[in-house]
Amino acid sequence: MALAVLPLLSGCVAALLPLAALGTMGKKQIDRAEAKRELVASGAIDLAMPSGKVTIGPSSETVDALPRTEKKFSGQGGAIEIAESDLDGDAADYIAQYYQPRGSNASPYAGFAAHALNQSARLEAGEGVESVVLIPRVDVFKPKTMACEGKPLAVAIDLDDTTGGDWTKAETLYRQNGLIEVLASLRAAEISVIWLSDQPVAASEKISSILSEAGFSQSESDNFLFLDRGGDDRKQVRRWDAARNYCIVAMAGDDRADFDELYDYLRDPDGAITLENMFDNGWFLTPPPLVEANEPANATPVEKEG
Repeated sequence: MALAVLPLLSGCVAALLPLAALGTMGKKQIDRAEAKRELVASGAIDLAMPSGKVTIGPSSETVDALPRTEKKFSGQGGAIEIAESDLDGDAADYIAQYYQPRGSNASPYAGFAAHALNQSARLEAGEGVESVVLIPRVDVFKPKTMACEGKPLAVAIDLDDTTGGDWTKAETLYRQNGLIEVLASLRAAEISVIWLSDQPVAASEKISSILSEAGFSQSESDNFLFLDRGGDDRKQVRRWDAARNYCIVAMAGDDRADFDELYDYLRDPDGAITLENMFDNGWFLTPPPLVEANEPANATPVEKEG
């Protein structure tokens, strides 16, 4: 599939989260294969594996996946300059493999990517790295994050559009600017990508094919899809399960509840004022990766060939 030219990074990255040291990780031996096995055992779908029958959790219950569907994709509008990025240390080297900065426009995923790459560079330098996933039953006045010791790095990206309909049923989808390039830079830094959605696990084949056709997943990279496993499952529980196996160093979503479900229950938004420092510093409010598109009359979406 011919891919649209999309922009990327800008902006400087804030300092590490000033949370308790519970989530800190230094450089040590990391077993990536074991982390992958544990995540898949908890119900995540490894996008590098063939889809069809989907195994749900440790009970080995299987369901028939929904059939895949061909989608049309269009890069979202806007200028196609690649914006300058302000990264710390070796993180800039990852970006330099893909980009020649020129211009001032940026992808909405710019800060998200830069933050994750900075954490990878810190780990390579033997410095501390922190998760951005809050512990279960967190004390909002003394927030702590999940432990990171010995875990491979990952980011979590929420797929759901809180303002739109069911994006999986759209005939034409927009890809967000710069996200393909962001994902390439994360892969170069060996940062895994965990996609989260409240779609049912039976939709895994359809969503997997959409991600592949949009250019968001590659067979040789660590990409995982974490969908609703049924019963009392919640997206928050899936975030915790992911964070038990991976050090989640950045999260992207279009709603505050995409970072922790406590935002769904707050009567007073100021009740989580102690968490405001997390935004743009591990938590990044971004548009959904894929959104239903009303095609302009003069626009012809790119369609996958073959």
